[in-house]
Amino acid sequence: MTNSFRSALPLLALVLACGGGSSSIRAGNMPEGGSFHGIWQSPQYGNMHLCESGAQVVGDYEKDERRGRIQGTIQGDLLRFQWEERREMVVGRPTTTRGRGYFRIAKGQDNDWYFQGEWGHDADETGGGPWNGVRMRRGNPTRCAASDGGGTSGGSNDASWDDEGGSDSYDDSSSGSSDPEPDAALEGLDEY
Repeated sequence: MTNSFRSALPLLALVLACGGGSSSIRAGNMPEGGSFHGIWQSPQYGNMHLCESGAQVVGDYEKDERRGRIQGTIQGDLLRFQWEERREMVVGRPTTTRGRGYFRIAKGQDNDWYFQGEWGHDADETGGGPWNGVRMRRGNPTRCAASDGGGTSGGSNDASWDDEGGSDSYDDSSSGSSDPEPDAALEGLDEY
């Protein structure tokens, strides 16, 4: 074994051990009555409107200066998705970031629906941080980004994909939320 190969072994072992953000998350069975469709509250990402049509889910989220969208596919009890977020920390200088993630849905002992998941940057599905939420008992989603208007959203599309010219930029110019933030429903979610 050459010295250069021998010196590279610890680095190779570290890269393989970390996994590079690729996910080995395995889907289970969707719980009876389970659906990602609805209005969700996330301690990390605020108010979320998700619309489910077959195995496809589209939606958006907003909290403080964050505005984002997700689009993904249901596999058993998992929603695997791509996200894109626009933040404007300095007026007139927005930044856009993208990545992937997953949510695993479960019914709590209180009969509410919860998801626990994680997000990652770019092609990584994990490694960025937790993303948890609880579905609100009332209300139907009214903001479904990239929805085809198939009637599942219960309202208009306030945010949309801009796919012209190959651009995947997010237009959130008309999004806004008047939904209250039910703090009691969020207690303990950020501890998962």
